[in-house]
Amino acid sequence: MSSNDKVVINGLDGFRRMVGQSIGPSRPIELTQERIESFCRAVDNDEWFHFDKERCIAEGLGATIAPGMLTQAYFSKQWFEMVDIVDVSRMLLLGSDKVRLLAPLKCGQSFTMTATIARVEEKENGIAVYLDVVWQATGQERPIAVATFIIRYMD
Repeated sequence: MSSNDKVVINGLDGFRRMVGQSIGPSRPIELTQERIESFCRAVDNDEWFHFDKERCIAEGLGATIAPGMLTQAYFSKQWFEMVDIVDVSRMLLLGSDKVRLLAPLKCGQSFTMTATIARVEEKENGIAVYLDVVWQATGQERPIAVATFIIRYMD
């Protein structure tokens, strides 16, 4: 997705008009062993199935597996690659909700993200936007993870 392909959301009313619409998918991100290991080291996760390729193959896993939270760590990168938000003075990520890990993401796969503006909640001086997010491994029918992200936007 190039910057020309980005969805432009104009102010708070832009979010209100887009309720129910999906944005994406994002550009694929290739999951390399280096990415898995860097993420694991950053969060002190030393489980063998993230590092030991030979054992993963011997155990029938086929490849090392990414930690479940890795996809969510890419949310901001993928969201802002897909959208340009204009005429909004501030934003604050309030968090994620209803996170579900549905299938393993393995080394060598690529994954994308799609976000649906599920609802907009009116707040003092702004809105809370609820994004239903799905991460999909390229070429795989079943999603690898789903979550709802809540972002506060103020004008």
